[in-house]
Amino acid sequence: MTMRTTPPISGSAVADDLLSQVADEVRRAAKLPADRIMQPSSRLVEDLGIDSLDLVGVMLQVQDRFGVEIDDDDVVKLTTLEALTTYVAQRLPQV
Repeated sequence: MTMRTTPPISGSAVADDLLSQVADEVRRAAKLPADRIMQPSSRLVEDLGIDSLDLVGVMLQVQDRFGVEIDDDDVVKLTTLEALTTYVAQRLPQV
């Protein structure tokens, strides 16, 4: 059985690329301005101003874009861009 390791969310080109892709999907789904600065520690609701309805859209957009399922019970734990990116990274299909 092969153990799957999760790439670090910063410090590698692959992880930085995934973070950027997730940020783009968040920005698109929440209709945030393209010049909005987003850090890994940016909180989706408090810092980015995403309301509960847009948050549902963000989660659906991320699920569709990356082909992962976000469990309803996990949504409340995905409070930052980094947490969402880590969650996606752990669930990406292996290639």
